[in-house]
Amino acid sequence: MVDTKFSVSVHLLTSLAYNSDRLMSSDELALGMKTNPSFVRKLIVNLSNAGLVESVRGKTGGVRLATSPEQITLDRVYEAVAEHKVICVPEKSAYKPCPVSCAMGGILTKISDDIERNTRERLSKTNLKDLVQSVTKIDIS
Repeated sequence: MVDTKFSVSVHLLTSLAYNSDRLMSSDELALGMKTNPSFVRKLIVNLSNAGLVESVRGKTGGVRLATSPEQITLDRVYEAVAEHKVICVPEKSAYKPCPVSCAMGGILTKISDDIERNTRERLSKTNLKDLVQSVTKIDIS
């Protein structure tokens, strides 16, 4: 199953950065992402725990970025919401009579670690300000 937490979190944070002049509700954010508000609220908890967003309670409350968009890089978002590596290596014991079985755990772990390192390195080079600058303003009137 494909995990959408990272991509939805990036969308959520980009929406908050784009609308930085106001608080946004989880219902409003979910509508813009065409997803369930309860899913958005769960992500907000993770993002809040990572210090990326802050919630304001009450009737007129909502969510906003906890810091400037320039300071929020995508590797921080990934770290906040990813539950596992891009490629997960099964933790099964090797079948001792088979050399391939004995070697495969180490081979796949190296590949997985390299991909993870490269992914995080690439994500660290992009921040929310970069993403907001890529959003084209539209006239909804």
